Amino acid sequence: MPQMSANDIRNIARTNTTPIQIARSTRQINQIAATSMPAGKMVPVTAFPLLREDQLRNSMIHCKVDLMETAEIIKNGIKCRFMAYFVPFLAFDRFNGGMDEFNRSYMKQTIADGATVTPFFNTMTAGAVGSIPIHKYLGFHAAPTDVINTAYIEAYNLIWNFRARNRSETLYQAKKRLMTATTLAPAFWQHEQFKYVVPDWDDVAMEGSVDLSFTSAGIPVKGLGLQGAIQTAAPYTNIRESDGNTRNYANGWIIDGVSAAISPGEAYLVAERRGTGGNWPNIYADLAGSGVKISLANIELAKRTQWYANLKAQFEGLPDSWIIDLLMQGVSVPEQMWKQPILIADKTEIFGIEKRWATDGANLTDAVVNGAAMCDLDMVLPRTPTGGIVMIVAEILPEQLFERGRDPLLFTSDPATLPNAMKDDLDPQKVERMSKGEIETSHSDPNGLFGYRPLNWKWQQSNTRIGGKWFKSAPSNTFNEDRQHFWTVEVTDPAYNSDFMISETFNTLPFVVTNVDVGEVQIQGTAIIEGNTQFGTRLLENDNAYAEVISQVDQTRLVKGS
Repeated sequence: MPQMSANDIRNIARTNTTPIQIARSTRQINQIAATSMPAGKMVPVTAFPLLREDQLRNSMIHCKVDLMETAEIIKNGIKCRFMAYFVPFLAFDRFNGGMDEFNRSYMKQTIADGATVTPFFNTMTAGAVGSIPIHKYLGFHAAPTDVINTAYIEAYNLIWNFRARNRSETLYQAKKRLMTATTLAPAFWQHEQFKYVVPDWDDVAMEGSVDLSFTSAGIPVKGLGLQGAIQTAAPYTNIRESDGNTRNYANGWIIDGVSAAISPGEAYLVAERRGTGGNWPNIYADLAGSGVKISLANIELAKRTQWYANLKAQFEGLPDSWIIDLLMQGVSVPEQMWKQPILIADKTEIFGIEKRWATDGANLTDAVVNGAAMCDLDMVLPRTPTGGIVMIVAEILPEQLFERGRDPLLFTSDPATLPNAMKDDLDPQKVERMSKGEIETSHSDPNGLFGYRPLNWKWQQSNTRIGGKWFKSAPSNTFNEDRQHFWTVEVTDPAYNSDFMISETFNTLPFVVTNVDVGEVQIQGTAIIEGNTQFGTRLLENDNAYAEVISQVDQTRLVKGS
């Protein structure tokens, strides 16, 4: 029987899963947008879709934000952060992260159980014009009765939830946004001076732990015994022990206290006295007599466990523990990257502030103060099997001052509390407690726990000091003419909670007009997309040219033999 060649095998294949080759096209989407934005919010400023199998090639988007007028030059920095995210369609909750369900939905097929079809797009009625803030700031229009999809709304909410989960699992659980939410979400504070402070920390992962082995199963307890006659042992049930559990004794005795009259067959419970003075019992476990072993294998196990725990920290933002377990086993999960938003560009710029004086004679003492920030976002994405939405969001926030934070030297009264190189180097737990009074001296609970920070970090943290006529003894978000040089957003009794991480409390007091958006945004650039989209050729206005030409052609045919 002749052998089949590789070409023969290929020719009879009926189960090939490689898609056919489609001629790829390149399209340019010019991004020209103008919108306004409030401060203290994560604002979507532009967005565009990528279809399945699209690739975002080298694309440049220029972003500029002009700040509205303030009464005086703001002396603390005002930052504008621009971020570009790609949100794959697979990240939408209704697909449950499953590529099979995603593909079935795309082709309008029932899910595996055959019961329902998962809609690829969720739809809604647009409602009153401008009633959806996310669409309003993106500049999207629809008539009140139009049926639209919620893809951009879902993408926005997924971005915020993704950032919240990366910031803190506690914040995410407390403030997680619904996929149907249409309002603007709070911005995220950038606390450079406190970025190393955490509300909790893994002390076990820092120090590690080594299991000890005892040479005997039971350790004798000294200083506790029986006196007197002993009755015959008997079983007793539901005995409450010191570890908080109950046990059944197959054999045991009832022991009378000292104050009870001793009965035949019963005994006193006697404890040994420690030393010659005081009424302290001398009860202890005799570890020396039992012997303790430290296994070298257990020491190595503690080191390796600590190493793996540090590696695992990079996956803590993933919602599924089984995905984390796979990644910790070194198993790649290719589809996981398409199940969550992907940050593709991130830049933070500080507003340049300029004061311009009037030039006409009647108003030479008048001036206006404006600011501007701008940046260029370079965006590149590989071929995306799921398609999705590219969305650029921006946040305007002032630098928080924490001006009443404690000076570390001012509150030092004992030189023993100053850094000690030898003692600190040998400290196995290089962590220190940070009190609430250290961040706010007027705090009503100055000694309460604010968080934890690396050892001696207070000696290199940034400090802000404001004095003289601008000295402020307590937090306040009310207007103060003398303080118009500072944009301060502060709360009474700050704590490491959601308000410390996101801008839930906010004001625009330094601005001339406080009840309007403080920023004006301009977006300009080009997104270069390569994909499978097939385009028609250029159309020309109908001038009947084809009909006029064909009418002059002799279309008769000769008949052979006639």
